[in-house]
Amino acid sequence: MTHRPHWLKPSAVVDLRLVELGIRPAFRTETNAPVNDADIGRWARRRSLYFCRDAQDFVVFAKTPLLVRYIMTIDRSPGDHVARLGHWLGYPACCIRSARRITESNLDLWSERVAARRHIGNYACTKTGGYRAGRAMISHIPCSPHCRASLVMATKVSERHRTVSARPWAARN
Repeated sequence: MTHRPHWLKPSAVVDLRLVELGIRPAFRTETNAPVNDADIGRWARRRSLYFCRDAQDFVVFAKTPLLVRYIMTIDRSPGDHVARLGHWLGYPACCIRSARRITESNLDLWSERVAARRHIGNYACTKTGGYRAGRAMISHIPCSPHCRASLVMATKVSERHRTVSARPWAARN
């Protein structure tokens, strides 16, 4: 299990897992408790990550400092930047297109609607209802309950998790 410091939201565990497994290049989250940059930096370095935090306590983590700064620049820019952020955070193109049509201000409502739909068979692993609690396989809103790209991403997480679970000595932090 991925360790979560008290200052990170539970949902960040899902994002961190995807980055640590190499499925996504970066993630953006918000701190939920007071923390200084030195503590964030130590935590990030132990995971071979770089970080950047803004004045509103949003933090971007990635494997390269250039990507961290670029994503934070996009996030701070005016206007709707759903598509650009989605691309650089590693979300599937079909899901980015859907999010762009929905618009940034309606993403939470859309997320609830997609999560409420039936995800049948293998697609059950793409359901994001447990994301906020840190119990989901993907961290983006799938474009539909039968999104193939989201299924591929969730399957990679599941396969890598099984591999690490079969080798408990490799799962140490």
